[in-house]
Amino acid sequence: MMGQTGAGGGDTAKKLFNGYDSIANGMLSQSAVTGDAELGGGRSVVKIRVCESVSELAQALEIDGSLSVSYLKAVNVTAKMSFMKKLNATARSVTIVVYASHETGTWTAKNVKLLPDIALPADDDQAADFAAAYGDSYVSAATQGGEYYAVYTFHTETQTEQKELTASLKAKGVYSGVTAKLEVQTKLTDFLNRTSTNWTFDQEITGIANPKLPNEDGLIAFALAFPSVTIDSPVTTGFKVSGYEGVPRMGRRRLAKIVENREHFLGDDGVLKAYERLTGLQNQIDWLKRIYARYKYIGDTGLLEFEKQVKEDVGKINKQVSAYKRDPAVDLPDLKLPSLDKGEPVLTYVAGQTPSFGGEGAGPFDFLSVDEALRNQVRLASIRLFVGDGGSGGLIGKIEIGYASDKSNWVESHGGSGTGRERFDIGDGRFPVRFVVNSGGYVDRFEMHLDDKRFTFAGGTGGTGGTRNEWKPDPGFVVLGFTGRAGLLLDQIKIVHAALRPAEYRQPLR
Repeated sequence: MMGQTGAGGGDTAKKLFNGYDSIANGMLSQSAVTGDAELGGGRSVVKIRVCESVSELAQALEIDGSLSVSYLKAVNVTAKMSFMKKLNATARSVTIVVYASHETGTWTAKNVKLLPDIALPADDDQAADFAAAYGDSYVSAATQGGEYYAVYTFHTETQTEQKELTASLKAKGVYSGVTAKLEVQTKLTDFLNRTSTNWTFDQEITGIANPKLPNEDGLIAFALAFPSVTIDSPVTTGFKVSGYEGVPRMGRRRLAKIVENREHFLGDDGVLKAYERLTGLQNQIDWLKRIYARYKYIGDTGLLEFEKQVKEDVGKINKQVSAYKRDPAVDLPDLKLPSLDKGEPVLTYVAGQTPSFGGEGAGPFDFLSVDEALRNQVRLASIRLFVGDGGSGGLIGKIEIGYASDKSNWVESHGGSGTGRERFDIGDGRFPVRFVVNSGGYVDRFEMHLDDKRFTFAGGTGGTGGTRNEWKPDPGFVVLGFTGRAGLLLDQIKIVHAALRPAEYRQPLR
């Protein structure tokens, strides 16, 4: 039975010469070759990279090019490879990688030769038996130590958005090759606070027994200090593989079918390259579905049909991987993967014409753009109304608006002061469906009704110049937030709303 071994625990030297299954299983415990092991010194590296593709991301994380995209389906890989598989990157994502390593040594295979008891394959059946036991390649170099890596993944949807975001990062002083210094933390934090692009953050430490991950505002300092940290639980941080066809006496002809199938999966137009793109498509679909769920949008049946096609195409690839696991010399036909010809689904919406109630006095207050709000899944979380001087018949003195996104909650306050009503919590999945606003030069009375029949209000009827206005969003539109004007009182309020539409498909991926 074919054995497997874990990728950590300080046993890196023992992994040299181990077999490697590039398609399905990753590193194996059995070996068909031996040779000399040359031990080299370890490196210490701290770097920052801005990546516009999954391959650039792999390079920034120092996943060796000899592994190609094999880690996507391989079971037994390093912690770093597993980490990368979990990132929700798409073909159009931009990632910022902060990477630090403290290597304790690298073992490199020299004078590689077959073990004496290994029989040379005489035909495809014997080649298949060989590959099933020992893989198609062997570990030709392995590095031990510890690593820290942090990745910001920005959800851009088109090549234009991707280039614009990269240019904005560079303008802020964050770009590939920038020297990792403490001041970069300030630049990065400033950019994250200002960008309207949706992003996620992931980080991981290996090589330390009881690690404590840094806060986001301290990750650069942590990375700079990492090469000086004691590595008390070293792991295999990286390795390279070489095909058995390069081993003396083996030759390419004896493993011709195995090499052909490896190229079928890992080549430039290989099946696992397609799997990588399909994974990116599924990540994009999942992101859109989270936005749809946030706003209770059910109108994009086409996305569900497209997801079905993506999963069918992934299923075709999984079947070929399973066929290869059963017989590494199996004949594998080219696959037709129609979902890759359709392109990537992108967020599509219509911004509503913002109704305005009140006067043009005092200074303005703003809300996010509709695009930014939808991408970050912003919703109204609460509202608290304050009545200004004049008691129950007074004007609206102040409004406190609570917002919630996919990352955080915050409250914005607009106006002067007054007697506050109890905070009105809206609740996840609930939205305003009706407003009644009395206004003239100021907002005299504000009334908001939700889709679950609850409502809140404050204020009086105002002066003789005020009018009563009733407004409802059109079917399919959701209220996202408010803009307006405020000083000592709430002078004006505008209701920002939008409607999601079925995703459009842009820029086919092949």
